[in-house]
Amino acid sequence: MRTMPEFPLFELVGPPCEAPGCKGVLVDSLNLKTKDFFRKCSICGGEFHKMPAKDALDHAVRTIERVLKGDPSS
Repeated sequence: MRTMPEFPLFELVGPPCEAPGCKGVLVDSLNLKTKDFFRKCSICGGEFHKMPAKDALDHAVRTIERVLKGDPSS
């Protein structure tokens, strides 16, 4: 039986960390084992914007659809 890895399955590097004085960047992570999406700082480890993975994926799909339709607010 194969087990899921403990680390997130994919990550995207994002904006600067929101913690005062921290020089890290926020990394978007999706962990399919825990079904969580979160942004975690690459240096201080602070977690921001944690939400269920389904909600994050629904938002991503809607954003991609708007971009493909040429919506200027995207």
